[in-house]
Amino acid sequence: MSSFDRFDQAILAQLQEDAAQTLDQLGERVGLSPSAVRQRIAKLKKEGIIQREVALLDPDRLGVTVIVSVRFEKESLATYEAFKKEIGTTEEISQCYTVSGEDDFLLIGHFKSMADYDEWVNARLLTNPAIARSTTRVVYRRVKFSTAIPV
Repeated sequence: MSSFDRFDQAILAQLQEDAAQTLDQLGERVGLSPSAVRQRIAKLKKEGIIQREVALLDPDRLGVTVIVSVRFEKESLATYEAFKKEIGTTEEISQCYTVSGEDDFLLIGHFKSMADYDEWVNARLLTNPAIARSTTRVVYRRVKFSTAIPV
């Protein structure tokens, strides 16, 4: 980004804390007029720096969170693409990463219950012949959670 300056950084930091702030509030906090803040936000959205604005929910109040590592028997582009396509349509999986190391993918999922998670494992992981192993970690307490990226 060619014109990423301290005002843009300040706006991004503020929006990551609370995207529901008014332009007046943002302007006061970063030292710009509301119209200047609006123009900068529009530019940051157009350039793809700001991808979207969302509401963050408390996963502890909505079920169980799991972290699943997946390892394939044999790695291939076709296997990876098929798995990514399937995970992309899996509502319960909110994050999917290809990772380095012994595992191939790391998934973050949210399920209404452990029974629902067990059904998903049986239907999606245990039936996939390309998967050699999956390991599940059940989150029982979040120690730190942030969606903010340092700017």
